[in-house]
Amino acid sequence: MLSKRQHHILRFIHQHTLEHGFAPSIREISLATGITSTSVVNYNLERLITWGYLVKSRGKSRALGLTERGAALFEPNQPVKIKQVGETFTVDALLDANLPNRDVSQLHQENLLLRAENEHLRRESKNRVAALQREIQYLSHELRQVQQSSERYPA
Repeated sequence: MLSKRQHHILRFIHQHTLEHGFAPSIREISLATGITSTSVVNYNLERLITWGYLVKSRGKSRALGLTERGAALFEPNQPVKIKQVGETFTVDALLDANLPNRDVSQLHQENLLLRAENEHLRRESKNRVAALQREIQYLSHELRQVQQSSERYPA
């Protein structure tokens, strides 16, 4: 059974990968989960790899990825094998037996659409900031030229 800390680490890796397209660094995991020691983060990552929730490519930074078992904790309708019971359940059934599966699936689809919209807005704002930075550089250059010309030709 995963601890709250390990579940939080997995959730953060999953969300970061969805939002940014790559896994977070150990320092980012540490900051996001409130774990002050990177060695504690490393320990928990190794446990999650050993238990089959994460996979790590050797020799690469930010090379963490959720396995099917890890992703099944956050993706509805993914089968999950529960060792103690020995049966396969969907995450929907494990999350809330009171909600009909279609409601959970509908919420999941809405969540995916909102994440895609969030990513689009993030990229738009990043592009806008870059354009404004270029404009600032251009205007600063122009201002320096005007200042230099006024020094050469005082009124």
